[in-house]
Amino acid sequence: MGAIETAMLNMACAEVGKNLGLPTHGYLVATDSKLVDAQAGGESARSALLGALSGINMISGAGMLESLACHSVEKLVLDAESIASAYRLVQGVEIRGESLATAMFAQTGLSGEFLKLKETRALFRQEQYLPSFVIDRSARGSEPPSDAFSRARIRVNELVNMYQKPSLPEDVLRKFQSIVEREADRAGMASALPVD
Repeated sequence: MGAIETAMLNMACAEVGKNLGLPTHGYLVATDSKLVDAQAGGESARSALLGALSGINMISGAGMLESLACHSVEKLVLDAESIASAYRLVQGVEIRGESLATAMFAQTGLSGEFLKLKETRALFRQEQYLPSFVIDRSARGSEPPSDAFSRARIRVNELVNMYQKPSLPEDVLRKFQSIVEREADRAGMASALPVD
């Protein structure tokens, strides 16, 4: 799943699908690594970029390790950052404003204090993808640096703590439960887990 040839095949299939006017799907952003490590990051980020650049409509595989054999929620958080960066890349460089900011250059002059300009503040967040704290772009401080996996684990805990179970009507839950029980019976399972 992490091989460049896998990404190439996904890109080729996407081209066929687009040529036929069909929506496209690919398994990318996965890795053959058994750990959330440099191999996992390289394989996943590379395929996220290639999938985005080739215009694949739906990409599955974020968070997956060991050729889709297991899943890591920490990797899922890291992959979300790679996907957001890939999404920003395909948006490209847009001309914002009427004069390619030449008026801003003239207004600032030789001082180069662009951060003080109203236009800079207005355009900054549109132009640059600002990752979460999981991606460390800060200068080295007095604290010892942490690794991306540790920061991703903190983010996972934050997301889990923020989760609020959606409220579903009882009749909908009963319908879900009957579907689960029917399929469990069809699969030969003794009992089905309750739908909560």
